[in-house]
Amino acid sequence: MNLMKSVEVEIYGRKFKLRGDDPDKIIRIANSLNEQLEELNDKYDIIDQNKLLILNSLNLSEHLIDLQDLNVSLKEEIDRLNKLISTFISDNDI
Repeated sequence: MNLMKSVEVEIYGRKFKLRGDDPDKIIRIANSLNEQLEELNDKYDIIDQNKLLILNSLNLSEHLIDLQDLNVSLKEEIDRLNKLISTFISDNDI
């Protein structure tokens, strides 16, 4: 049974009390999100927090899709290499 642990984090000037299995991971995620929001705000000087959050969500979604595409590509390459290895092993069986 996993015990949920509470941790307080600050994201873009607001404090949140969050619960999860891994408080250190929650802190890392919150810190990463905070950094992303601050970078976007510095880059675009966005005053409207909703627009800032939407822009960050779009950036994160794009990154996720890129990683998913890379994952598919890597799986295909692994399959290709496994077939090549299987062929090599079969050809060398006596």
